[in-house]
Amino acid sequence: MELRQLRYIIKIAECGTMLKAADELFISQSGLTRSLKSLEKELGMEIFDRINNRLVLNEYGKIIVADGKKILNDVDKLQTKVKNQYNLNMNMLIGSCAPAPLWAFRYTMKRQYPDTPFRYETMSDAEKLIKGLNDHYYTAIILDYPILKDDVVCFKMCQEVLNISTTSDQPISSKKEITFNELNGYNFLEYSNTGYWHEVCVNNMPDSHFIVQDDLELYEILQKQSSLFTFRTSLTIPRFHLYEDRVYIPITDQEATLSFYLICNKKEYPKISKIKDNIANVDWTHYRSEDFEVR
Repeated sequence: MELRQLRYIIKIAECGTMLKAADELFISQSGLTRSLKSLEKELGMEIFDRINNRLVLNEYGKIIVADGKKILNDVDKLQTKVKNQYNLNMNMLIGSCAPAPLWAFRYTMKRQYPDTPFRYETMSDAEKLIKGLNDHYYTAIILDYPILKDDVVCFKMCQEVLNISTTSDQPISSKKEITFNELNGYNFLEYSNTGYWHEVCVNNMPDSHFIVQDDLELYEILQKQSSLFTFRTSLTIPRFHLYEDRVYIPITDQEATLSFYLICNKKEYPKISKIKDNIANVDWTHYRSEDFEVR
């Protein structure tokens, strides 16, 4: 019995006729018929009863289909696991709940492992990031809380404080600090790739409107030419302070301060072990610059 034959039997059972099953399998009806007869000959029994021009599973066929579905599901899981491990070995993938710590990881990787290829993505859903790590889809993930388990390495990367960015002619520009409650109701210009921070702001300022821009270049143009409030963080301000004339006011709510942790399976950790000792050396004036010099 071959896996291909199992798939054929299950499809025939679902469709009820050889013609419909063959169409959905994109094979000829005669080829499907030969495959079924070959399997029945191998087993020494019929799998289907022929009732009113339809094929109905008999008691033997029901056993094959029930167990066959479990076997095919296990095969699919095995293939996915092997492919994920291959991707991990050939090209690391890092997932992060926020953009700034991910950028710090990339900055450090390019200095400590210049010849190691890796990919990255931002995702605010922590459960999906953890599942991806457990399924070996990610080599490592970055979360805003630690995971303390025997089979992972976890260490603090950095801390980030959310700031409001405004022009000096705005009444609030004289403030040394501010709260979400004070900001609730104002309009904000926001770049879409902010991961976790967007959810924080929406949840804490329900009466505010957020003008979200997907195009980074257009976002920067709008930000320079308008008085709309926008967001910066303690990690990104060193970069933006170089070329924008804005006032930065830290938000004091507990939700506006995050600590980020790098979490990696112990088996994969040797691939990125230098990150821990060098992450503190990130030069944040290069934030969002993809052409920084690697020294």
